[in-house]
Amino acid sequence: MSLKMSKLLDIEKYLLLELVYFHLPSQYKNQITRETPIKLDEYIDLIEQCGCSTYPGFISRSRHGSQYKRRRQAHFKRIYASSDNLDDVIITGYRNDNYGCYGNSDDKIKSSFVGLAMEDCENNGAVVFSGCEQMDLSSIVLDWGGCLIASLGVVTAHHHKAIDFFDYYMTGILGERNLFGHSKGGNLATYVYINRLDENTNAYCVNAQPYCWYTMSDSQKAALKTDRFEYIVHANDPTRKASYVSYISRTAPLNRYANRHFIDIHGFAEVSFDEFGNLEGTRVIRETNSRLKTRFFNDYATEKRLTHDECLAQFQENIDKIISLPRLLSTTLDEILLVTEAQAAIIWLRDEDTRGSFIYPLIIKGPRAEDLYQLKLRPGQGIAAQSVFAGLPLYIKDFRHYRLQVGSLKRAMGLTITSEIAVPLGIDESEVFGALELVNKQNGFFSVEDFALVNEMTLVMLDVFKKSGKSLDNYRDFSLLQIRKGGKPIFAVEKNGYQEENFITQEEKSFFFKKIMGQSLESDERLIFNRVTFTRDKQDQLKRLRKQEYVMIFENSHLRVSKTRVKTVLVALLLHLRENRINLNALASMIGLEDKMNTSIKDLSGAEYIRLEYGMARIRRPQLIIVNTPPRGVSTAAFLALCSRLKKDCEKKVATVIVLTDK
Repeated sequence: MSLKMSKLLDIEKYLLLELVYFHLPSQYKNQITRETPIKLDEYIDLIEQCGCSTYPGFISRSRHGSQYKRRRQAHFKRIYASSDNLDDVIITGYRNDNYGCYGNSDDKIKSSFVGLAMEDCENNGAVVFSGCEQMDLSSIVLDWGGCLIASLGVVTAHHHKAIDFFDYYMTGILGERNLFGHSKGGNLATYVYINRLDENTNAYCVNAQPYCWYTMSDSQKAALKTDRFEYIVHANDPTRKASYVSYISRTAPLNRYANRHFIDIHGFAEVSFDEFGNLEGTRVIRETNSRLKTRFFNDYATEKRLTHDECLAQFQENIDKIISLPRLLSTTLDEILLVTEAQAAIIWLRDEDTRGSFIYPLIIKGPRAEDLYQLKLRPGQGIAAQSVFAGLPLYIKDFRHYRLQVGSLKRAMGLTITSEIAVPLGIDESEVFGALELVNKQNGFFSVEDFALVNEMTLVMLDVFKKSGKSLDNYRDFSLLQIRKGGKPIFAVEKNGYQEENFITQEEKSFFFKKIMGQSLESDERLIFNRVTFTRDKQDQLKRLRKQEYVMIFENSHLRVSKTRVKTVLVALLLHLRENRINLNALASMIGLEDKMNTSIKDLSGAEYIRLEYGMARIRRPQLIIVNTPPRGVSTAAFLALCSRLKKDCEKKVATVIVLTDK
């Protein structure tokens, strides 16, 4: 239970960053002090009563605002309930310098500054600064005007308020003094951080308005490139371009179902977290003027490259402080990616099923990570599998000279594999439980020096893992779709699985169907699709999920008796999909209806209609196929033939199928 930056998970840090946008009811505004604090969970309980604006700036007294608050409150409660770090955190200070009913300061001339202070039982402290809130005309001018001149290096009233707020609430804190900020708040956190470097400070900023690089001293510039400071940007967020930035720590990809509007990209809800609470798919990319450099492996003050031994010594020193197993694995991959300049890094675990031994990915850092999860590789399928089952580290400089089966990995990652390193993970040589794999060096091929350093860094990580005494057994999950209620799964289907669900009544089937579609989720329920989590407040994302990844066979019962010609239906489908991989004649031939193109659908035989429905589903290349009860006129034999064909597709790993049947 700690506010130490090294212990907090990304998802916990995002909670603290978003929380400052929810302004307390008026009766609480001036009651929170260091002498009369409130617990963090009490603050979360009050969110539903907040009568003010929340990011991105709508009035929460409206019906939409009230619904939004309840949804975010439920999200915060889930994070808090599962957190090992936030239970003892107390809120010790709250200042809201906005105009109108939103503010709680007595200043006649407002600055629109908003800050939140907190402490833990280990005497660590933190302050969080909010970004622009767009609630009042005066606040808009102050917020956005302040951002503009701050990017030019002007110290504003916001900056003075921020550093005074930090100094007041961090007085007496003997542990870490941490700073959090989003957008304009990230600019304030950066300013305070570089002016309080000797006070055990750390900072975590997301989509931050950059502070002017050219006004900083050399020591301040160097401090922004250390592991004490994290500057995270969301993909496609333009905020960092407001000024020169040479210290980006990580880029977080948006999940594939995210809204693409600026407010959504800039906010908090459009990125995904893995089951460990880490940002999904992020790459640590430490930027400098010249080239990528790792935060552990470079002396930024002099831009001096460290030796092999110095790298290992610093790596050992930093991971020795980590007590969280997910953070240990994630940090190891981050640092190995940086020192080797690899395109992707994966930790694989070993398991067994009825077909024998296989490996599956646990953590992935690299492109298209969501497509790689739930992949199973058998012996002989790639260098990682070979490393695990042979128990040997492997190095392939140039893949053109070797013949290994890497088709599944290549398709999932969308990469042409050119160079690889794989190192077995195990307590000892006889007990290998997984592998660490690197894929493709960014400029060229992996070297022998890369191979040697990765081996030694992996051994260092394994030594820390052994001492922790923790197990990875809780992280095994192969589901493509699952519904969880209060943290417990109530339904799941494995990726490439074939599953039949039988129902006694139409009402039961309808209830189940709406649940797996995400249309009837309760406040304590989550739909998890390919490791992306959806709650009922993410209806726009759920709509895109259903459109992109779901398809239903026998969705329209009236189609069976339609007078529409087969050709008309297929042309409309191809136009809708903008499908250019296959033409109409090829599609008709593929589903065996080339001589029925001018036939009305109602005149097709049962078997022909089944082929039409199957072809219309498969051409969309969905991840999940749902088979509804067939309409009248489709024989049991034809339906069973469809199910048999879908089972074969699942065995070939090209589909995941749920069949809904009536008893």
